[in-house]
Amino acid sequence: MFKLAGKVGLLLLAGISSAWAQSKAVDSAEIKKVYRPWVTYTSARFETLFKDGSSVFAEYSTMLEFKGLEKISQDEYYALNENYSSFLWLGYEHAFTEHWYAGASGKINFVQQGDGSFFNRFNVAHRGHIGKLFFYKEVAFEYLSYAGKTYRQEEGRFSPSIGLGRQLKVKGKPLYIGVNYRAFVNFDFKNDKSSIYDKRKIDRTKLKAEISYGFLPHWYIGVYYLRDTEYYYVLATYDEFGNIKTPDYKINNITEGIGFTLTYLLFKENSDKYITDLPVR
Repeated sequence: MFKLAGKVGLLLLAGISSAWAQSKAVDSAEIKKVYRPWVTYTSARFETLFKDGSSVFAEYSTMLEFKGLEKISQDEYYALNENYSSFLWLGYEHAFTEHWYAGASGKINFVQQGDGSFFNRFNVAHRGHIGKLFFYKEVAFEYLSYAGKTYRQEEGRFSPSIGLGRQLKVKGKPLYIGVNYRAFVNFDFKNDKSSIYDKRKIDRTKLKAEISYGFLPHWYIGVYYLRDTEYYYVLATYDEFGNIKTPDYKINNITEGIGFTLTYLLFKENSDKYITDLPVR
């Protein structure tokens, strides 16, 4: 089992290395980095943890401008296949062994105007250790559908994730410090080459660093930094004589923010199995 977990970890590392190399440019197209305004994320989470490590969770989260006065605008933070001002996430993760987990969940994205979206998500995860560090590996598949009248068709995305962390005791209470990275590969279900996802094979990445503290028997509070990058490809434009006006170029839209999570954990006698909300979504 350990050898298999090692191979999975190596595959994830290879995928992440590939995503990083791509983000630095894989062809001659110029890369333009666009930094959006900072945002704040606020989340309320409820989780039931069973003796074997399985769990049921519900989470409601919002994204606000960093000043915290207004919800984000739909146009300003529009992603390739997902945007939201808030979302509701419900799910279950089953512990097959001490180290292997698999889960299913559903996420409803809400927007201030227009139509929202819905994700069906399935994941397989391995939880192990490297020395005193907690080592988390996950692979997830998501199926996306859109609500209401929209030209968008059903889409999907595949996302490997990897995380490292350390759990400590501060005055007898759990303190978790960790970092997690996830790469997203979006795709539609067309058979032709006209997909908007063809030009850049990695469409989104998320880097998350967090601290979580169990300040009361059932309650955890978390603070994290999140860097969300979306990778676009813009085709060249031409004048009436066929001359290039602007060449092909890439845009990396980067959104950074600070998040706050409040978690209520049922069955505190199983809290030794609880390692915060590790995988960045």
